[in-house]
Amino acid sequence: MPSLLRNVAALIAAIAILQLAGGLLGVRLPIAFIAEGHSRTELGLVAAAYSAGFMLGAVLATTLLSRVGHIRVYAACAAIFSVATMALHFTGDVWSWGLARMAAGVCVALMFAAIESWMNFTIGARVRGEIMSVYMVMTKASLALGPFFAFDFAPEAPEPWMIAAAFAALSMVPICFTAAEQPDPPKAQPLALVEQFATAPAAVIGSFGAGLVNGGVLALAPLYASEHYGPYAAAEFYSAAFTGSLLLQWPAGRVSDRVDRRLVIAALTALAALSAFALALGSGRLLEWSAVLLFFLWGAGALSFYGIAVAHMADRAEPGRLAQSAAGLLFVWAGGSVIGPILMGPLVDWFGIGGMFWFAGAAAFAVCAAMFWRRGAREASTSKEEFSPQIGTSVSAGEIAYGEEKPRA
Repeated sequence: MPSLLRNVAALIAAIAILQLAGGLLGVRLPIAFIAEGHSRTELGLVAAAYSAGFMLGAVLATTLLSRVGHIRVYAACAAIFSVATMALHFTGDVWSWGLARMAAGVCVALMFAAIESWMNFTIGARVRGEIMSVYMVMTKASLALGPFFAFDFAPEAPEPWMIAAAFAALSMVPICFTAAEQPDPPKAQPLALVEQFATAPAAVIGSFGAGLVNGGVLALAPLYASEHYGPYAAAEFYSAAFTGSLLLQWPAGRVSDRVDRRLVIAALTALAALSAFALALGSGRLLEWSAVLLFFLWGAGALSFYGIAVAHMADRAEPGRLAQSAAGLLFVWAGGSVIGPILMGPLVDWFGIGGMFWFAGAAAFAVCAAMFWRRGAREASTSKEEFSPQIGTSVSAGEIAYGEEKPRA
């Protein structure tokens, strides 16, 4: 295990450094955008543009990786991501921000695809779970830490953009200097979304719900925090959500190995819904520590059930089709991440910043209800793959964690 971990250490380090930029931008971007005088509806469009770019990048990944190789794809995308991030400081209109974020979304999807397909090539079935746990812990820890690198800068300051761009550029260093062998060119597989819904409807519903709930809240929550508790609270809220998910996802996944995974998804979405409703009801009246605690609980529920949806699909997927299924679920998640911010932005403009929590709570409750509906319509899986943690931005994490399925007796 230690020697194998050393083989993928450069890959994990690259994504961890990149996610420092992701966490920083998650807080800085909405605050700076609103400070420019734009509305929450326009912010929702910019957030949706990023998710749309991510969808495009996920579709293009296998083609580009097979043509130019993993290192070149990662290095080129890191450079473009850095430029797109710096461009945000020099532009002020919605269309320029939307195009820059769409380009960033394409690049992030391609960078994750390059790293994760490389990891899948390197590691064996016996240590997949251990490697994936290290990978996901480092990824979420970086997302939780990233916002604090821009903790003390004004919304119009250029330094946060420079820091985020620098992290993206630095993430190339481990990749360019690694001695690990690059993978063979990947083969593209069709998404086959209709077939996947027929295979595991609860997994598809859960994946879409994760994007719908999380995309808008993560885009708009820094505004909630800064409006009610000051600009420095935005980093605390964002970090609290990912810390909550980091602590709960693995235990929830282990429980789902022993009981119906749909019940675990229902419990997590119920936690997310109740926390969101509490934040909406107490909007502006909660003490800061209690609001941060509720957002911690929201993140523990809302940011954890996507991985269990992927595991549910792994339980039911046909032999040899898991990579295709994981890609399909990611595409569905990204679709929800496009729709969520577009719907939440106008709600916040019309009903105030707490409106996003009413929407998020209602969407999470709908996913919870859907899990009970599916449980009544179809029995639980009789054979299960062992859970491995996932996050929505993982282009190939399902394939890494579970590998190619073998026929079951």
